[in-house]
Amino acid sequence: MTENKTISRKHWFYQIIPPSLMLSILFATRNGTSLVFLTGIFVLPVLISFLSILFKLLNFKKRKYFLIRPLLTISFFILILGIAHWSYSIALKQVINEATRIHQYCNENLSCPLNPVGWEVDEDRIKKNDLGFWLKYSASYYYDKESFDIRVYQGPDMGDTISGGINIPFKVERYKEG
Repeated sequence: MTENKTISRKHWFYQIIPPSLMLSILFATRNGTSLVFLTGIFVLPVLISFLSILFKLLNFKKRKYFLIRPLLTISFFILILGIAHWSYSIALKQVINEATRIHQYCNENLSCPLNPVGWEVDEDRIKKNDLGFWLKYSASYYYDKESFDIRVYQGPDMGDTISGGINIPFKVERYKEG
């Protein structure tokens, strides 16, 4: 293709549509933990796009427009992770508000609640699944008579733990298993 010829619509279609399809993962699941796991599918295309940009910049002659697809791939990957992080931060704020309420209850009644209001009992676990905004995250409540722990799951083996209780300071800690 010479510089004098215009670039066809088909070329632009192949540059823009494939990276745009990455955004469909935001509609594939509403579970934030699953989205973080599924986004791992895009690690290889992002790595290839990064290498493609490097090689194209080293051999930068005429074809500037070939940088569009790798740049969009990396940008959409960052956007997806940003949306997941934003939704998780909303979920974490909701759980911190719940934990503050539970902590006050523990100190006022000298006993932590067996099943806080709004939490579901699912066999051996007490949990809440509707945390967050766009994506939903889950949290589990663990207790004994004098203290409680709430774990918010961001992704596989990562999230936050909120703990407190009777005369036990309220704290939020990041955890990572494995």
